[in-house]
Amino acid sequence: MIPRLLRKAAVVLASGYILFFLSERVFWSFWRPGDNPAEFLITWLAYSLIGWIYLDLVRRFRVAKFPAVFLCGAVYGWVAEGIVVDTMYGDPTNPFPLSLSWTGLAWHALLSVGVGWYLLGKALTQEKSARTAWLSLAIGLVWGLWAVWWPNELGKDADASVRGFASHTIVTSVPFVLSWLVLSMARPDWFRVGNVAALLLWVLAAFLFVAARLPTRPIAAFALPALLSVCWIALRRNARKEQATDVLDDMLGSIRPRNVPALLLIPAAAIAIYAVFHGLRLALPTNILLYVVTMPLGFWFFGRSLWVILRRTDAGRDGNSGLAPGSHGVHEPPSGTPGRMGPGLESTMGMVDQGQ
Repeated sequence: MIPRLLRKAAVVLASGYILFFLSERVFWSFWRPGDNPAEFLITWLAYSLIGWIYLDLVRRFRVAKFPAVFLCGAVYGWVAEGIVVDTMYGDPTNPFPLSLSWTGLAWHALLSVGVGWYLLGKALTQEKSARTAWLSLAIGLVWGLWAVWWPNELGKDADASVRGFASHTIVTSVPFVLSWLVLSMARPDWFRVGNVAALLLWVLAAFLFVAARLPTRPIAAFALPALLSVCWIALRRNARKEQATDVLDDMLGSIRPRNVPALLLIPAAAIAIYAVFHGLRLALPTNILLYVVTMPLGFWFFGRSLWVILRRTDAGRDGNSGLAPGSHGVHEPPSGTPGRMGPGLESTMGMVDQGQ
């Protein structure tokens, strides 16, 4: 029998690596000068703590559908970009307020959480692996195209050869696949909300915010608290209205291990695409293209998610929080409840319109 603490740690660390892989390793795409195993491990642990906040929000506010998932992803993205680092507040190449979306909403909330955690997680629960395979190919295609511009930025100090890209891609993708395998073995009660743990996480975040961000970025005093408050109001309303089981209940224990190997198509497709463009010496400005497409999409999904949640009519739930008194954060279905990359992005937009 695995102790409760170890079960929760397994879910937190596996989810943390998934988010670390999608938000950090896919973004940078190559080993950079100064990268080392210790820094890799520390960054994974940092993403695990931020991911813990994300998982707690999913449980605490009964997050079952994409609009609420995106808002939790927005909190995750803004904690990463507005507390751990300060890119949320803009720079000459990505001025404020556009920086509110890139990368907090456009990359972290939309691509890492929306596509890489939510859509991919749902695909892994399907009976057949076809959806996982197609989505993995799409993610790998976009990753390979995204990477082709990096050699211009990295210069000669980094190995931007096909072998260098393949080395980074394979080494970082293997733990990503294993993390999903861990989640396939987990059960819904492996992750329960804890008020003390949540309080400590937010106290740590607040300390870093006050000590590291406010002295150098005064605008942070207004921007981050206001945006997090908006998310909290919407998520609290979601907890009062939502009757379905949350996303973690639907994923943990429902992911099919036989679908997990299809995730290897992500690095395979990425390496193949990068090899073609590198061989042709085509260093296309795919960074600009992705920015132009996803930056406004981040704002659109944020506004649309707020609108979908706030306009919902009362579904018969009481006015308390999403957790019933004495609940440990594992929801049972109410009586009568049935037990982007490419096409994925289009289906996600449909989910937002329908509140799914």
